[in-house]
Amino acid sequence: MSKYRVFWLVFFGGLLLFAGAMVWYTRQALKPYPAHAAALQALQSDAKVQVRATPFGWVFVPQGPIKGGLAFYPGGLVEPQAYAPVLRRIAQGGYRVALLQVRFNLAVTEQGKARQAIAEAPDLPWAVGGHSLGGVVASNFADSNQSVRALVMWAAYPQNDLSGKTLPTLALFAEKDGVIRQEQLEASQPKFPKNTERQTIPGLNHAGFGAYGPQRGDSPATIAPEAGWEEIARRTRAFLDQALSQP
Repeated sequence: MSKYRVFWLVFFGGLLLFAGAMVWYTRQALKPYPAHAAALQALQSDAKVQVRATPFGWVFVPQGPIKGGLAFYPGGLVEPQAYAPVLRRIAQGGYRVALLQVRFNLAVTEQGKARQAIAEAPDLPWAVGGHSLGGVVASNFADSNQSVRALVMWAAYPQNDLSGKTLPTLALFAEKDGVIRQEQLEASQPKFPKNTERQTIPGLNHAGFGAYGPQRGDSPATIAPEAGWEEIARRTRAFLDQALSQP
């Protein structure tokens, strides 16, 4: 075998090895936190809430009068189904809740996805919300869409400066959150809308907003998962009751 042929065999072999390594690394880097069984169970319809798959994700529709809608962006690299236990509880309070599914489980890849959910029920007053990175994207959507009546941010803070807005906003945080850096949170405070309602849930950690298990860098929760989900839903429903009832 000639040296010339050996060179190209080694070259293309190395190229294929590099490409394979990059594919493996990318798949590992984008591997999401999987939704647990409790989340998948919460996606089943019953006499109180109808759940159906849609082109934008899933929608929870309560049986009875509907007060408004909430379009929800999942946290970064978290399977969206993981938020079903909390969102189902919110729907039981009379809200049409759209759980958005985004490419690569990263809400930044489809920041306008909430438009599809809102378009299905345009006559309702709508809020947008999200957890962690999803909350950041929700704040960007609210900033650029005047039809949004309220903003719900779980363990998140705005990317843009929203301090000039009077948009009703719930900023819900977890006492045991080990993912959000305190200095970043403090620096972001001036960016929230003027009338932001800030609340902290005792014993809850960053991953406790969903059902996907422990998250890297997080602190242990001291509240049971179901109790945490109930508290998140209760506080979010109370906020929506007030924010979406305003003219």
